[in-house]
Amino acid sequence: MNRQESEKWLDELISQTINTTKPQFDPDKWKQKYPEEFELLKSRAKKTPAITQPSIWKIVLKSGITRLAAAAVIIAAVGSLIAYRSSRKQEYAQVASAAQSPAKMMTAISLTMAYRRGGMEAVEKQFDKALKMLGPRPASISLRELLENFNG
Repeated sequence: MNRQESEKWLDELISQTINTTKPQFDPDKWKQKYPEEFELLKSRAKKTPAITQPSIWKIVLKSGITRLAAAAVIIAAVGSLIAYRSSRKQEYAQVASAAQSPAKMMTAISLTMAYRRGGMEAVEKQFDKALKMLGPRPASISLRELLENFNG
């Protein structure tokens, strides 16, 4: 006899000895057998209100400390957002004021900042400003004039 057969035989013997069926509850029989307990149970059900789960907002609003903490978090978030935005505006202003020569005005950083500040219109204004600073250029230049400009 192998192990599974011996266990099966033991299981059958135990189930015959002990009643292993799941008991069924009959509420009508229980009411007839225990009328006083049934009435007591009914009266308790009427007295106690239904338990509801409290909302997180109710918990926050009931406690003064949590209200204060929530307000502090909101104020800190708004303050950091304002500080972040104002620092970005200062960066734009610094780049715009730092780029005083036409060469600096035409760098990629300067043009990117202009675009972020006002789109293509701001880039075109920056181009116009650089062109005004440079002035009109001749269509052609001689080698002598070129060398004179380099030597000072």
